[in-house]
Amino acid sequence: MDNQRFKNELRSSQDDPDFDLDSYIDERSSASNSEINEQEYAEPASSTKRNLLAIFFFVVIPALFFLYTFGPPIFRSDNGTGNTTFTQGQNIAQAPLPPAAPLPTRVSNSDGVTSVYLDYLQAANEAGYTTQINPTGIRALYDSGVPLSYLEDMNQAGFLDDFNYSAIIGLYSSGVPMEYLTLMNEAGYLDNFSYSALIGLYSAGVPTSYLDQMNAANFLNDFSYSAIIGLYNGGVSMEYLTLMSESGYLDNFSYSALIGLYNSGVSIEFLDRLNAAELINDFSYSAIIGMYNSGVTTEYLLQLKEAGFIDTFSYSGIIGLYSSGVPVSFLKELDNRSLLADMSYTDVIRTYADGN
Repeated sequence: MDNQRFKNELRSSQDDPDFDLDSYIDERSSASNSEINEQEYAEPASSTKRNLLAIFFFVVIPALFFLYTFGPPIFRSDNGTGNTTFTQGQNIAQAPLPPAAPLPTRVSNSDGVTSVYLDYLQAANEAGYTTQINPTGIRALYDSGVPLSYLEDMNQAGFLDDFNYSAIIGLYSSGVPMEYLTLMNEAGYLDNFSYSALIGLYSAGVPTSYLDQMNAANFLNDFSYSAIIGLYNGGVSMEYLTLMSESGYLDNFSYSALIGLYNSGVSIEFLDRLNAAELINDFSYSAIIGMYNSGVTTEYLLQLKEAGFIDTFSYSGIIGLYSSGVPVSFLKELDNRSLLADMSYTDVIRTYADGN
C-alpha cells in the first residue's frame, strides 16, 4: 500500500518542473525509518497464556478464598419458591467481641478451703492437737471461731482429753473460763457433769461451795444439773432437803415441787399428817401448798375421803367449802337427795348459806 502511494506521489511530482528527485527520495527514507521505529516500540498484543494467568490470579484464587472462608453456599432456594434466603449456618460479619473480663482473685487454695483455715490446721497439727481431735473436729472448731489459744489453755490445764470438739465449742461459746473448769476439776466434779451441765451451772452462777454442800449431804447424785440450778436459785436450804430426805418425801416430789413447798413454807409436819392419812399422793404439790396456806385441816380432808367426796371437788373447791364452813354432813344430804352431782362447789356454798 505504501509502494502504491509512493508511485502516485512520484507521478504527481514529475509534473512539477521544480521537483527534485534526490531530495524526495531522502525524505521518503526518513519517513519510512520513523514508521518502522513506531512499529518496533508499539505495545505488543496480550497472549493467551498471559490472559489465562490473569484469570487464575484475579478470578479463581479470590473465588477459592471466598468459599474457604464462608463455608458452604450461602444462598439457597426457599422450598422452590424462588425466594433467595440466607442459609442457617452462614457466617455473617459481626462486630468484634468485647475483651474478656479478668478472672476474680482466688480466695482459696483448692476445693473452697481458705488459706486461713490451712494455716489454722497447720498450727493445730504442729501443736499436736490433731492427735486428739480429728480433722472434722478441727474444721468445726475453726468454723465456730474457737481460737487456738483456747485449745492451748485447755491443753495446759490438762482438759483437752476430757472434752470432745463439740464440748470445746460449747464451753468456749458460752464463755466458760479455764478458772471455773479448774475449780470444778479440783473439787472432783468434772466426772459428775456433762459439758452442757457445766455450761448451765456456770451460767446460773452455781458456786462449787453449793455443790460441796449437796455432795456432803449425799444429794449430788439425786438431782440433775437443772434441778441443782433450780434449787440453788430457789434458795432451798440443805436443812430442808435433809428433812425431806429423812421423811422419805424426796421421791414424792419433783425439784420444782420442792422449790414451791419450801418457798410456800409448807412444814414437814403438815406433810406428815397428809402422809399418815394416806392423802399425800391424792394431791399435787400446788394443791398441798394451797390447802396448807388456806388452813385446811387434814381432819376435814380425811372426812371428805371417807365420804367418797375427795375426788368430787378440785382442791380449789375443797378450799372454798372448808373456808365457807360447809360440813361434810351437808354434802352427804345433797348426795342422798341426788342433788350433789348437778351442783358446783359454788352452788353448794350458796345453797348452804341460804339454809343458814
